[in-house]
Amino acid sequence: MAFRDLIQPRELLYPSNLLTISRLLLLPATIYYMQRNDRRQRALVLLALTMLTDALDGPIARRRGEVSKLGQILDPIADKVLIDSAAVMLSRTRGFPWWATGLLIFRDVGILLAGFVVLRRKAHITTAASSGKLTTLAMTLVALLYLAGGPRWGKPALYAALIPFGFSFVEYGWRFWKIMCTDN
Repeated sequence: MAFRDLIQPRELLYPSNLLTISRLLLLPATIYYMQRNDRRQRALVLLALTMLTDALDGPIARRRGEVSKLGQILDPIADKVLIDSAAVMLSRTRGFPWWATGLLIFRDVGILLAGFVVLRRKAHITTAASSGKLTTLAMTLVALLYLAGGPRWGKPALYAALIPFGFSFVEYGWRFWKIMCTDN
């Protein structure tokens, strides 16, 4: 399936996709302020705002009947880029464990690569798993807590977030296996 067959230009103007694109556009400023100790409040506001766009884009698309292939591809990429970038920055500046950052990046790169393989071989766009959505929410809360209060606030939340993280790792692996083993 060619990329041009996936995306219709009008999909770029769907409000839900504009929210997803805005999440990506807010990322550089969010990361910049995350590394500045004197601008932590701005980073908190921007990170919360970017994650609010994530909470709103899907429901808006469904309510308006504008669920699009562009959104199905772009939204999970935006989520992963945001969370992984935040994890790297928090590891550098706020005591977020590097092992957790490595696990996140490993999982997310694996999910994106598997999604690309499924798209190329099966002409099918995989949707987010419920455990994946829960992991995104949990890791967002972890990032906000680390940003606001450092490890003292964030570490307990991180350990709790490892539960949906582990489930999502298994669920995405299982879904990939099932899709690749079907004959269509």
